[in-house]
Amino acid sequence: MAKKKEESKEELPKQKAGCLKRLTLLVLTLLLAYFGLHVFFIWQPAGKPAEFNQQVIDANIGGMKIFPAIQAYDTSRIAGRTEIREGRSIKAPLLKARLASAIKAGYPVTLREEEINAWLSKRLALKQDGHLAPFVTARNVWVDFKQDEMEIIIERELPQNQVHMTSLFMRFDRAKNGFSISRHASHIGQVKAPGGFARLIMPAFSNLADELSEELKLYKDEGGQLKIYDIKVEDGKITLDPRRPEEREK
Repeated sequence: MAKKKEESKEELPKQKAGCLKRLTLLVLTLLLAYFGLHVFFIWQPAGKPAEFNQQVIDANIGGMKIFPAIQAYDTSRIAGRTEIREGRSIKAPLLKARLASAIKAGYPVTLREEEINAWLSKRLALKQDGHLAPFVTARNVWVDFKQDEMEIIIERELPQNQVHMTSLFMRFDRAKNGFSISRHASHIGQVKAPGGFARLIMPAFSNLADELSEELKLYKDEGGQLKIYDIKVEDGKITLDPRRPEEREK
């Protein structure tokens, strides 16, 4: 009898270890499925989601969304995009000349969202590089201005004329001698992710900055000294101010 009791005691730890392994495997499987679903939605087009996609977006438990990062991308919020895509004319500003005059005279200049988008559509000719080039066409760069936030968007065309959006959200925070820029989020396909994930798409936006290097020179002189000391983003517009903080207070 004593021998049988010892054997049964040895079996209990083995059973517990087996249950723990199965539980660990189940958790890992669920995590892989959860992240795998997000990878699927990264490649989903902008606009109205398909029925299954909408069901996933709306899925919730007790009012809490199960997949909060999965969000549809509404293209209609980009001012001027529809008109520009349809070939309707929107007057593009003489951006470099207006900024240069504002810096020289020391006054702020405000630009509307549709103005910037019209200027970008004339200024940039995009080309898709890399392994995706045979399947994806880079079409446009847009901006979307919300209160205290600027979204820079790259629009691409997928097979079957579907539209895919990749974007970077930026904030401009006032500092003692100018402002600081933070990248706090990104939106890829139908997934909005925290700023850390922006590293996945930064090469494309770095190439964009290189292409606009002449315009960016207006913000700093050759010695790195700022020429624009404040950037204020509001709904549908952005204001660039060359005045120093003490000059704005007068």
